[in-house]
Amino acid sequence: MQTGPVKTDEHLREIIDYKDASFPLDVWEDVYGTFMDYTLNCHWHDAFEFGILLDGNLDFYTGETCLKLTKGDCIFVNSNILHMAKQTDPRENAVMIGIAFPATLFPIGNAFQKYFQSVIQMPFDGFRIGTDSSHYLKISQAIKDICGLQETDYGYELQCFGLISQLWIHTLGYIAEKNHSFVIKGTPHHHSDTVKKMISYIQEHFSDNITIRDLTEHAHVSRSECFRAFHRYTGKKPMEYINEYRLLQAAGLLRDTSLSVSEIGNSCGFGSSSYFGKLFKEKYRVTPLEYRKSCG
Repeated sequence: MQTGPVKTDEHLREIIDYKDASFPLDVWEDVYGTFMDYTLNCHWHDAFEFGILLDGNLDFYTGETCLKLTKGDCIFVNSNILHMAKQTDPRENAVMIGIAFPATLFPIGNAFQKYFQSVIQMPFDGFRIGTDSSHYLKISQAIKDICGLQETDYGYELQCFGLISQLWIHTLGYIAEKNHSFVIKGTPHHHSDTVKKMISYIQEHFSDNITIRDLTEHAHVSRSECFRAFHRYTGKKPMEYINEYRLLQAAGLLRDTSLSVSEIGNSCGFGSSSYFGKLFKEKYRVTPLEYRKSCG
């Protein structure tokens, strides 16, 4: 899990650290039981994302919509869509594997426009692919096969291309099968763009004394729209989101550095170590020092 500020490009999108920049494919496994608050925080990137839930249950949010995922379900997230996920039951350990790749993994041309750019422009944020779909087995198997490949295998990239092509064909088939009846974007793009601007500002300035006015001026919105947009996409008030983001960064520093509690509190934007300790214990039910010892 990322413990530092999210790196963004000039368009305020998250930069995925592909192991090979010439072959931008990211393969991952998320074990939600190891995440603070069992939550994958709200983020976005230009890559398409596919995942399959191997165990547990998740509330997976694409844009404003909550998709209830159970064991075996697959998920697709469109390019540049705000998304987040939370383990439904803290007593269960939800595990998801997945892949992410930008449309530019494939050459620009007629095929790119026909099969990839068209999906980016479609009016949906993402969708759940359940076992009731005729395309489910092909999609889920392709995700598992890609995740199971070894980068050291001869022909790794060619095998990936073949499997991703099959995955994409069946995804297009699923879209046609459902006739676009899923997760239609309900609000104009500028609403999500507003939230992206504010979240990016928080990620870049979380160590500073951020105010609501800072957010509204950065995103060029009113105070009321700031609160509405945040609640719409994150389910939280702006300051609640800011403090939770700060606590997440602080947890990473407690786990991975030898900085003192007061140094971590200051570097994460908390006014005092006592206030930092109070919020940390309220959120995670242990003090910062107890959390550090539990990670030892």
